[in-house]
Amino acid sequence: MKKFKRILSTVLSLAIVVTLFATNSNAITADAAGVAIGGVVIQGSDVVVATSGTASSEDGAFHLVASDANQNAPAGTDVAQVPVANGATFTVPLGKNTAASLLFKKFTICVMKGGALSPVSNSMFITNPEGCATVAAARMDYGKKGIMPALDVATANKNQPRDLGCQQVTLTLPLSWISNGGGAYSYNGQVYHFETAKLSGYDYSVRKYNNMGCQVTVIIVVDQAAQTEFINPYSYDGLGAHNYYGLNGATTEGLNILGAAASFLANRWSGRGFGQVDNFIIGNEVNAWTDWNYMNCGSLDAFTQQYTNAFRVMYNGIKSENASANVYVCTDQQWNKASASFYYSGKSFLTKFNTMISSTGNIDWRLATHAYMTPLTSATPWASTSNLTHSQNSPFISLQNIEVVTDFLSQPAYLSPTGAVRTVKLSEQGYTSLTGEQYQAAAVVYAYLVAMNNSHIDGLIISREKDEPVEIAQGLANGLCNVDGSKKMSYSFYQNAGDPNIIAQANAIAGVDLNTLIQPR
Repeated sequence: MKKFKRILSTVLSLAIVVTLFATNSNAITADAAGVAIGGVVIQGSDVVVATSGTASSEDGAFHLVASDANQNAPAGTDVAQVPVANGATFTVPLGKNTAASLLFKKFTICVMKGGALSPVSNSMFITNPEGCATVAAARMDYGKKGIMPALDVATANKNQPRDLGCQQVTLTLPLSWISNGGGAYSYNGQVYHFETAKLSGYDYSVRKYNNMGCQVTVIIVVDQAAQTEFINPYSYDGLGAHNYYGLNGATTEGLNILGAAASFLANRWSGRGFGQVDNFIIGNEVNAWTDWNYMNCGSLDAFTQQYTNAFRVMYNGIKSENASANVYVCTDQQWNKASASFYYSGKSFLTKFNTMISSTGNIDWRLATHAYMTPLTSATPWASTSNLTHSQNSPFISLQNIEVVTDFLSQPAYLSPTGAVRTVKLSEQGYTSLTGEQYQAAAVVYAYLVAMNNSHIDGLIISREKDEPVEIAQGLANGLCNVDGSKKMSYSFYQNAGDPNIIAQANAIAGVDLNTLIQPR
């Protein structure tokens, strides 16, 4: 969803193995105070906190302080004490779905100094929230080929994602759709009222696409109409002037409702009646903060911290219900290009985000990116341009140089907790047909070939199934079908993108053997 597109307010008319400090590859060395938390993991119904090092305490005890994501110890709750000792370990009840739940807490070791608690360690969150999940739904990882479907009845009834041979679809869920509803949802000792009547349309869609053999990804965004608690206070000065807003990682009320909503949605769509959602994307093009994740924080550090707080809580909420769900952060094509008044570069944002996550407990986050062309109206993604290079200094990324992103994530500092390269979902990828249907047709074949030749890419979602009139006025006719539903040349090309005859036709349109331009990974 690019900055000069409108928000699509579509009405859905379709009715754990524990790793303790000694073996934790991400263990943090004890600081000057002498204590380091090396792991915070769920083990059975407990949370186990492993430490190393020592420090003096006036009462002879280490105190385990559990803080909210927006707090820093000693703010929080003193949940346990053990005698001061090198290698001290805390075992405390997790208390999932109770008022005393520790699922979303950040843990710090404190000592008594001058009659008050003082932090003497790093802080760390639970890193295996899946350890308390009751479901691990069998993932529908059937293939990379995907589409952003049209949800009007006439188009949806054609079942074109199946006809196209798609294995993935994405749906966008503005949080206003579950805000201030009549359905009572009790979570962590509080009762939330999440809308379920509107959500039934999403349920229908999720089940429909599941039955087509399509894996479903849901993008969670904050729109202006969302319940106030969902909206970050740094967004208040711009309400009504932007597309989407920041998730509330700033207040305890915000973090509580985000955790509850994430748990509610992941539980609902865990394959037990309402359909199955395998992937959740938290926010849309969040580095493009003015338009798609408005938070007027004043700096990249402050902005990223707000997003990271919210992401961590939603990650734990999702994984604690469906252990097999994947959770993604989302960036756009502006890799090194930045304008602090409008957007941060994707690379600088991801660098900061990864640092904040890994320093407080590494988790298995993934990346969703929109590798659009620059300009957006270009339909020749194979053409050379100074905006796209095969260097980490490239101003922009597209399918032409997407290995820049996957190589970046292949660096040791960015690997997942298991040492794997984090996968990338091309969750919104489109090319206009206004410069010629043949170029759009060749472009989707090229995109398919690139995605299939990069092992770190887990999905290619073409945007979109059908044109939107407002986008056409802006030079973007990205649909595989026209507004009236008639199929463009790109429809059959994407349908048969792996066919050698179609690839040969795409090569002829591009004037080059597209396979020779691909850098496999």
